[in-house]
Amino acid sequence: MSNRALPAIALMAMLTGLPALAADFTFQVAHTNAADEVQDKGLQKMRDLLEEKTDGAATLEIYPSGQLGDEAQSIEGVMLGSLDMSMTSNSLLSNYIEDFRVFDMPFLFPSISALGEKIDANWELMEDTANGSGFQLLGVFSSGIRHLMTSKPVESIEDVAGLKIRTMQNPVHVEAWRAYGANPTPMTYSELYGALQSGVVDGAEAASTGYDGMKFYEVAPDFALVGWLNMTAPVVMQKAAFDALPEDIRTALMEAGQEAAQWQRGYVEAQEKPLLEGFEAEGVTITTPDTEPFREASLPLYESELTTPGQKALLKALTGK
Repeated sequence: MSNRALPAIALMAMLTGLPALAADFTFQVAHTNAADEVQDKGLQKMRDLLEEKTDGAATLEIYPSGQLGDEAQSIEGVMLGSLDMSMTSNSLLSNYIEDFRVFDMPFLFPSISALGEKIDANWELMEDTANGSGFQLLGVFSSGIRHLMTSKPVESIEDVAGLKIRTMQNPVHVEAWRAYGANPTPMTYSELYGALQSGVVDGAEAASTGYDGMKFYEVAPDFALVGWLNMTAPVVMQKAAFDALPEDIRTALMEAGQEAAQWQRGYVEAQEKPLLEGFEAEGVTITTPDTEPFREASLPLYESELTTPGQKALLKALTGK
């Protein structure tokens, strides 16, 4: 195993001559969501499963809330080998794994469980796709169904017209919200609360879990149930670093990642109703716009944004279309 392929903490231990802490393999994993938010809980589950499967020989050291950088920085860290593992929104990862742009498409699947079943059924294709871009896919978590939080109620697609809506730094998201009539404003997640508070943006698309975890309702007290995106959050390693690990550790990582993802997706789906009830208690105005105009405006994106043979093949495998 080359030094570059070693997990970051294990490499540090080797270079300093000090023993690795607690486990033979300690993998640093970074993400930008809040501690104990649903994505973080998924990684906690993965850590517990990994420790169980390896009798404590391997574990995860989790860094939430962007402690090790934003999503682009964490993906680049994995690519360079300075970070062992990253869990990011697919919307950032698809800038690096081009065919995963399929999961950025609006209204792809109506529920988290329906999408999860298709992910599990097409795992080999997805793994091969990630490998082709230098990544090892370990699991696909959910970041929930995405809605719209704003500073004034949105009752219909007409109410979106001209609003400055924060999107992720992803071309599909930008074009989707432009198609809905908004003025899409890409920015990093860490800047969003302040941007809402100061009026730099009028709103943002968001999942109920993030709306709750980051307390966005304090600065965007209106929540429209648009359900425009069923967002995934893949967990990845550098392919070369993964391949350099002992076979039993590789197997344990894959099993722990996929089992944790199945658990986490079910957990996220179960959170929606109680979270919405909690928002009402916080004084949030919840609206339910007709989503058909949003769906119709999204259809041209499937033609304009999915152009490569790999993207079309993955879309067909997932949807049959």
